[in-house]
Amino acid sequence: MNKILTVALGAALVAVSASASAADANGSFFINAGVGQAQYHVGHTDGLGYKLDDKDTAGALRFGYAWKVGNGFDLGVEGGYANLGKLVAKYHAESEDASVIVNEKADVEASGWLLGANGKYTFANKWFVSARAGWFHSSADASYRYEEIYADGPDYVEYASGDADGNGWYGGVGVGYNFAPNFSLGLNYDNYHGKADAGAGLGDITNNIGVYTVTAEFRF
Repeated sequence: MNKILTVALGAALVAVSASASAADANGSFFINAGVGQAQYHVGHTDGLGYKLDDKDTAGALRFGYAWKVGNGFDLGVEGGYANLGKLVAKYHAESEDASVIVNEKADVEASGWLLGANGKYTFANKWFVSARAGWFHSSADASYRYEEIYADGPDYVEYASGDADGNGWYGGVGVGYNFAPNFSLGLNYDNYHGKADAGAGLGDITNNIGVYTVTAEFRF
């Protein structure tokens, strides 16, 4: 599936390059990189005894081409890759006499390829607002460990791991400032959705991840 996505990205960029040759000053290529924090939306675990770490460092790299369509508006296409960090859930319990201890840990790490469209509106000469949306081909790596530790007997340990690919979507908005004709900084919020069957007894892995990033963009 990754080969198919690579071919699709290549075909899109070839088409964009051909159009850009005819457009000349009506548009430009761009590359941008963002880093920030991801939060996994997994619902409430109140009262279940789980300790949930649902935030992690995230980053994204995008490239593409944008056309100037007049009145401060730009429209473009983009492709890229996002690393969305990891979700970790832990559980610990023990009997009153400490003869039995139960530990449980599950984690999911998500990343994926992007292919979509974007738009930007520049106002007051330097400020802009932006939006983007498209296809998110996600990859999720998951692991699960469960153990029961007995004071007077053999321990019980169960472990499973798996990885999966699946298709979903992403969308986001942003605001920023053009420091130069070819350089800008922005603050973005993106939401990524993906779903795939992990197998190995782990069932479906569903990603719903919100990400705040500071993004630098260079246009050429």
